Amino acid sequence: MSELSNLEKKRILIYLHSKLKLIDFNNLNEDLFFKKIDSVKFLDNKNLIVIVADVLFENLDKNFVKESNLKINKFNKISEKIDFLLSVRFKIEDKSTELMNKIFVHLIKNNNPNKIVTYIYSVADLIWSCANDRSVDFNYYSKRLILSFVYSKILFLKLFKRNLKQNEIEHLISRSLNQVKIISKFKLKFDLFKITKSFFNFLSEKKTSRGF
Repeated sequence: MSELSNLEKKRILIYLHSKLKLIDFNNLNEDLFFKKIDSVKFLDNKNLIVIVADVLFENLDKNFVKESNLKINKFNKISEKIDFLLSVRFKIEDKSTELMNKIFVHLIKNNNPNKIVTYIYSVADLIWSCANDRSVDFNYYSKRLILSFVYSKILFLKLFKRNLKQNEIEHLISRSLNQVKIISKFKLKFDLFKITKSFFNFLSEKKTSRGF
């Protein structure tokens, strides 16, 4: 499979958003739109879902970095930066909530939850990078793991509780950051094993809940 061009990625995103309610994600590989794209037309449905996820996630990251860079320098404290960056991320994702929901559901149905875990960790990593994090060794990974947990909790609430408003999200961000004390001290007074276990338990619950 050849790599998708930027124009093809743009066309895919436009198609997904404009025809979302009509697209059958169970048979995406039979969709005539994708049949006309040489680089993906021979993929099975499982692999095509992964490609579509990559296209969406890459676009979300680009928009997030662009939006974040405009205002991040207004904040001096790391706590303010993380709070701001999480808020920006959820605002960026808001336009793609329904599409993300469908992609997540089908990744889990296809026994590919690792793709979701990788996405969540990559978002946490990008947020810390945008906040100019310079930590090394254990602190580097522990901060990203904890932020992954905070981000994922709110993300799944947002995806599966459709009436969650932006002001509620911002409240959840502040409350969650305070609860885990992710900002104040990184000598970690809480159990990382429990955080990791809770994170994967949360994904497992979503996999077995109604709608999957």
